[in-house]
Amino acid sequence: MKPVITRSILALAACSALSAHAVTVTSTYIQNSATEIRGMLGQYARPTVYVNQYACGERSLSAFACGPYTISVGTSFLQSQESYGNYVSKFILAHEWGHTIQYTHGINKAAPYQELQADCTGGSFVKHAETKLRYAPFISAAVLSARAAADYGEHGTPSQRDYYARYGYSNGFNACFR
Repeated sequence: MKPVITRSILALAACSALSAHAVTVTSTYIQNSATEIRGMLGQYARPTVYVNQYACGERSLSAFACGPYTISVGTSFLQSQESYGNYVSKFILAHEWGHTIQYTHGINKAAPYQELQADCTGGSFVKHAETKLRYAPFISAAVLSARAAADYGEHGTPSQRDYYARYGYSNGFNACFR
């Protein structure tokens, strides 16, 4: 008699395998990621990335962009996001970079489209990281993280976040800002 393996057991095993080899997120890792993102998006915005400093006056250290020149991130938050898969923190940082581009160019969309445009930017960076920087594929992990952060309001629904991240991945940065 063969044992029955359910999808949920397989999914749990896959998540366990990913988190067992999760990238360690440090200040250096974040700044190196910012340099990579700047290589792709620096012509549109050049923010300073502050690590563990509450640079935006936020109440908790997660990930925020609070103007054209400032991104504030916490290493613990980004490390927790790596549980979805390696390099998710790069997607999140690129998402915040997307907000600095919005600030720089005076883009102010109604909710949830401001956030979804930033998801599109993040997705476009994932494609760049995979093709130009030779990172292992991580769009699926990035989408899982984005879906988990959906709130059906300001950040949109899980399916919207999925769609816009993959749209940026498939169509590139310029398609995000048409």
